[in-house]
Amino acid sequence: MNEMLTKASAIDRLLREREELRDRRFGLPDIGKRVDGEDFNPTVEKIARAIDYYGYEVRDENIVEIPDTDLGSGNPLRFKAFPPAVQAMIKYLQENLMYRYPYTEGSDEIRKQLLEYVEREGFVNTTPYSYDDIDEKGLSVHNITFSASTSVLFVQIISLISNPGDVVLVTGPNYGLFTIRIERAGAEAEVLDLEKEDDFLVTPKKLADKIDEINNSLQLAYHRRKGYVPRVVAFLNANPNNPTGKVMGKNEYDRLYEISDVCNKRGVFIIDDLVYRDVSYDKDNVALPIATIPGMFRNTISLMGLSKSYSMAEMRAGFVVADEVIIRGIINKIFQEMDSSPSIIGVALAGSFNATDERYKAYDEYFEELRGEYRYRLNLMKTLVNGIDTAEAEYHSRITKAVKDAVGKDAGKKLLSAGLPMVDFPENLEPESGFFAILDFTKLKGMKYHDKEKNINIVIRDEKELLNFFYATSRTRFLVGESISWPYEEELVGRVNYAIEEEKLIKAILNMYNAILLLDPIKDDYIIRLNRYEDQEQMARIKVDGWKNAYDRIIAANYLNSLNYEKQAERYKASFYEYRELVFVAVRGDEVLGYSCFNPNPNVDSFDSELVSLYIKPNEIGNGIGTELFIATRKQMINLGKKNMIVWCLSNNENAVKFYEKMGGKIVKTKDAKIGDRTYKEYGFYFQLK
Repeated sequence: MNEMLTKASAIDRLLREREELRDRRFGLPDIGKRVDGEDFNPTVEKIARAIDYYGYEVRDENIVEIPDTDLGSGNPLRFKAFPPAVQAMIKYLQENLMYRYPYTEGSDEIRKQLLEYVEREGFVNTTPYSYDDIDEKGLSVHNITFSASTSVLFVQIISLISNPGDVVLVTGPNYGLFTIRIERAGAEAEVLDLEKEDDFLVTPKKLADKIDEINNSLQLAYHRRKGYVPRVVAFLNANPNNPTGKVMGKNEYDRLYEISDVCNKRGVFIIDDLVYRDVSYDKDNVALPIATIPGMFRNTISLMGLSKSYSMAEMRAGFVVADEVIIRGIINKIFQEMDSSPSIIGVALAGSFNATDERYKAYDEYFEELRGEYRYRLNLMKTLVNGIDTAEAEYHSRITKAVKDAVGKDAGKKLLSAGLPMVDFPENLEPESGFFAILDFTKLKGMKYHDKEKNINIVIRDEKELLNFFYATSRTRFLVGESISWPYEEELVGRVNYAIEEEKLIKAILNMYNAILLLDPIKDDYIIRLNRYEDQEQMARIKVDGWKNAYDRIIAANYLNSLNYEKQAERYKASFYEYRELVFVAVRGDEVLGYSCFNPNPNVDSFDSELVSLYIKPNEIGNGIGTELFIATRKQMINLGKKNMIVWCLSNNENAVKFYEKMGGKIVKTKDAKIGDRTYKEYGFYFQLK
């Protein structure tokens, strides 16, 4: 045997090839990669990093011995499973039928029950095929199949309807993992921002404009290539929305019609995610399936399931209703990837979703109680954030008792009177379904906490530091805005699950309350964010003034005198769209105080990131703005997985040399830089990123 082939064990070889398997992880497994091996696009990369940070990185080595409190859970309320589903499964198990392999498409009997249910709910195909088994609603069992969760079905749908480069449009806020699954399935994810002014509902005009904008951009990008031109192939319509809890029911019929019409006319499938439908708080305005609108069935792919609404998340049971062509494709993928779905899933689905009067009677009784519990939990959450006066009067006594029983009379009184200090709900965003609250922590931005044990300061500048703070002080974590594509980048928000155990929720909010009291304000009255187009003129002035101030008597006067505000502004504006993700600005109101430019992929020796430039407004030098911009840039490089960073500055610029030495840089290289008609020596400062 060749000795060279036996030196490394199979496990060692696998670890070399699959770096993500090296570390033992507690909590969230590795987020995965795109099917083509490329990096996620920037939109999805932010979501992936934020979810990974919440699920893994913020947690410490004590997690096994000292569990943390996870307010980011996706679990619904702990409640009895829907009785008809349980009864159907018991009956099936007692019939001794589990010796059989199931059909890939699922039992026709089960699919018929699901078909009768969706038809009773109003699903209709007004342009049916001519097969003999098509019924008066234009449908048949061939319009339905089921599998192990709507998540699995969603991935199969994306891989079926898209080619490389195609775009699936999702809303922001969104269920972040679906955006990642879109790219893992081979398509690209783009976000349609939902806005406060629209009550966080989809606006048909903005949806149309977004689709047209993306398609036009793709047409320009691919116009010289032969063959397929990517396009928007689907819009994910989560109704109710996860995580906003907004519902589009019969009261929003016109809006849903216009949304579906926009997509239909542009050849864009609607993926109608209805998994939260039955936990709409208003029983008279549950989410309206788009497939019930005449003329829209064939362009709509409807997803329904047990996990959220029916307290059966462990079943991982979901089904899809769509045009026969879509269903054929999904069945093929089920066969190729997993052979078939467990029959017990179909039995549970048929027990929950059938057209019998007995089922609808059981449904009304079950959901009257369940919806009541969710409305109570929403009012409890409103109390914990804003005080008991914001809750509906009918819940006051129950909430008061629950809070005092959980944390005691004195602590409970604090929560009941005012709730969380400096925290609120975003404007126009009270949930109408589900069990998630989005909390606005923006007022904590710029506050600091001194960790005595580690002797470090935590300054809350961004969402990761917000998580770090609450984890350090109360071992509490939640999903932050980047995880859900929150559309307002300057705000700090978190998604909190108010369906977790009641006592645990109350204690967690009390811990957060006490943690906030530990914060001190810092004097800074500015924020750091990515630059915008309207910042470019101010940035140009800062650069010109900065050069004239810093390089007086260092760089030749004729060159400094040639610097011009207007020309510099024109250069910045012309390159804005290429570099907009690579520039941070410090701003006070509308005033730009300084900025940093960075490059995560420089072609410089062995250095894998570079701080290209750092400029501060001359009258703001000495106020710590340069330090904050440097820290923000360094953190961004770490977030992007970079290990080190190089910074170049003129050797005669004593202030800059002292600054980079103070920040921990070491001179490792020198080079000559030509500026104007002269050559100047530059130092290369090396930073090891941790």
